[in-house]
Amino acid sequence: MLLHYLKIIFYCFPALIIAQHIDPITLEDEISKLNDQQQYETSLLKLDKIVQDPKSDPFDKAHAYIQMAYTFKRVYNYVMTINKLEQAELEAKKSTHREELESKILAEKMFVYFDMQDQSTVVMLLEKFDDNTVKHLTRETLAHYYTVLGAVAFWDEDYKKVEENYNLAISILEKDNPKHLPNIYRAKLTLYSTLGDYNKAMQTFEKGLYYAEKHDVPIYNIIMHEGLTQHYKRIHDYENALKTQQLVSEKREQYNFTNHSEKLLALQNRLKEERLKIQQEAKKKQQIYLVVISAIIITLIIVLLILLRVYKQKNKLILRENQYIRNEVERLSAKIDTKTNTKNILESHNLTERQLEVIKLVKEGKTNKEIGVELYISENTVKYHLKAIYELLGVKNRIILRETYEL
Repeated sequence: MLLHYLKIIFYCFPALIIAQHIDPITLEDEISKLNDQQQYETSLLKLDKIVQDPKSDPFDKAHAYIQMAYTFKRVYNYVMTINKLEQAELEAKKSTHREELESKILAEKMFVYFDMQDQSTVVMLLEKFDDNTVKHLTRETLAHYYTVLGAVAFWDEDYKKVEENYNLAISILEKDNPKHLPNIYRAKLTLYSTLGDYNKAMQTFEKGLYYAEKHDVPIYNIIMHEGLTQHYKRIHDYENALKTQQLVSEKREQYNFTNHSEKLLALQNRLKEERLKIQQEAKKKQQIYLVVISAIIITLIIVLLILLRVYKQKNKLILRENQYIRNEVERLSAKIDTKTNTKNILESHNLTERQLEVIKLVKEGKTNKEIGVELYISENTVKYHLKAIYELLGVKNRIILRETYEL
């Protein structure tokens, strides 16, 4: 039982450390730049450090997991992307910013399933959105949200609504983060190609490619060329479709998604092994600390028990001594009373035999009349004798006589 409580104290102690809040916007910018430079391992290490920091609270950890999801998404590892979003969701439930975090996580999950072309899941997740959810989205996330709405409208062949949503997304990104505009232009390329507006399709491709090259984001360069490949196939221009597809293959090989994903997974496993090793070492130290603390506490308890026993024994001795002193005082007091008794022996006074008889009957509590009857004298005679006795002994009444003198 003692060890159980010690463990609770030991494990709960980190909670006493003051939590800190990261700046999610700054963190997202830092991770985005690292990912644009294909420094995915650096991103993951930085984010893992936040997750493992005892000063990080659920808000910090949730954002770190969201950024991990972004990183795995960049290398098309959707399984790990969803896994990290679920971990973020667990942290969000413990945060005071739960509503804001869950809105962001819901949007990111929808974007992942949208990338995976899982239309039914996308529609299901969209149904969970309401005005309260949307208000928590950043403008960049809102732009991607409009892109998904446009895609859903495309599936329903509501092309007017498709273009409206795409244009809303573009207007937001042009002001806030034009780096991601190729995402929208890739979708618009498909729209115009489907509608047979080939001029707009090529213009849209050029715009998307412009932003991809301007901001040096290889993945956007690839998706723009993938969109162009599909456009050529749609218009049966198989020669250009083949050329563009070959270009996409070359770019994908350069980008090497699989290799990046494998490196990230390897890093993830290495970090897990290192954490497990650290946890095992910490557990051993905890056990040593618990044993030492337990030994100290047990020693203290034994000392306290010994002191308590000594105290009880001393207390008994003191009680015995007090009782002995009390008995001695009583014995000495009785002895003194015997020697200095205030009561006087009546025989030492010159009293007549009749007066002694009267005193004896007074001490027995008899009245004057009763005394007279017993001594065969009148009541007045009794009074006479008492008056003489009072004067001789120096007392005022029969009560003092009864208590002061003894035969």
